[in-house]
Amino acid sequence: MKPTPIELDFDEAEVTEPLPASPPAANYVTVYSFVVYDHDRGTTITYPRMATPATIAKMRGKVNEDTAWIVDAAELDVEGFYSGEK
Repeated sequence: MKPTPIELDFDEAEVTEPLPASPPAANYVTVYSFVVYDHDRGTTITYPRMATPATIAKMRGKVNEDTAWIVDAAELDVEGFYSGEK
């Protein structure tokens, strides 16, 4: 005996609609303390904010590898500085 197709009670459009997007996974980045040359003082100083390596490179700073923190990328400002609690 051959099975007969079952009639389903829904529109075909319901099947082809994409599933709702899942919430984005949190993105994490590593930020560091760093030193920069202070031209006014004529010496290097520890910059008061932590930043990403790319931001530190733009400032011609030197990364302190021992201070690495992994933080949520949402806690960075547009320039790449960490704006959360230290």
